[in-house]
Amino acid sequence: MNLLTKRARFAVAATTPLLLLGAAITATAPAAQAASAGINACTHPGWSNKSPGKGKSKSGKASVRSGPNKGCTLLFSAGRTYTLYYHCWVKNSAGHKWTHLRVDSEGVSGWVYNKNLDDGGSVHPDNKC
Repeated sequence: MNLLTKRARFAVAATTPLLLLGAAITATAPAAQAASAGINACTHPGWSNKSPGKGKSKSGKASVRSGPNKGCTLLFSAGRTYTLYYHCWVKNSAGHKWTHLRVDSEGVSGWVYNKNLDDGGSVHPDNKC
């Protein structure tokens, strides 16, 4: 066996596991995306400041998320001492109402599930996002 043949065989032996690993990662990626596309998939609806309301966390901490679903990224946990300034509300794919708000003292804006707010959040029809 000449030197060129040995190098070619070595190259094939060294790269085959990497190619198979890449194929395995590619094959599993759509399944991971499909799992996150369910009822808790994170959405990012538009919002505007339509509400003059404000409130507090109902009990413990209200999770301020990047979108109106529990599958969305947690941005901040607002305890009862924080004043939450409402912007507007939406109903998510599960039929639950979420309020977009800001935690002024922390410079954070996001979505909180209305059942976690002491007054039920921004629910007036005029305040719908």
